Amino acid sequence: MAVDLYRVFSHRLGAANHEPGGALFIPPQGLGRIDNPQHYQVLYVSTEPEAAVAESFGARPSQTWTAKMLRGHPLIPGSVRALAHYELADWSEVCDLDDPRRLLEQKLRPSQVITRDYWLTQEWALRIYQQRARWVGLRWWSFYEGRWSSLGLWDRARLVLRNVVPLDLRHPALLGAAARIGRQVAE
Repeated sequence: MAVDLYRVFSHRLGAANHEPGGALFIPPQGLGRIDNPQHYQVLYVSTEPEAAVAESFGARPSQTWTAKMLRGHPLIPGSVRALAHYELADWSEVCDLDDPRRLLEQKLRPSQVITRDYWLTQEWALRIYQQRARWVGLRWWSFYEGRWSSLGLWDRARLVLRNVVPLDLRHPALLGAAARIGRQVAE
């Protein structure tokens, strides 16, 4: 079964997919939930466009979202924040840690999945990655809304890019995320 996936990233018009500003580019890693850059690169995506926005901007110290946050990364000149839409053809290739059977199989407890102790999460992520003949990535529930899913994919070749849309303060995904996680939007 195919699934739609979303990601907010610094987009530069004309950038190839795998270069800075491209929809499949992965910036330097090491501090994320399932990062293990010495073994693999991971592309973080979400199952809902609102979830991708919340994961990207939710941890900002300000409770008000402004146009300033929609500027791209300073190391990618001319970039803006955009929402990418992908399709993953086979959901069964994702190790679903929202499935109790998978948790038992992987010898994980829900608290070990959602902890903010990234040393611990990176450890179990590496164990699952070592089963990569079976999995293209893994799924867990979002910190911001339990019904949203976050995914980390180490096999980007399985993704089909559907489109990229620059974000603005009126974008439905941005407004939906702000409403869900209690942020104000100021134009």
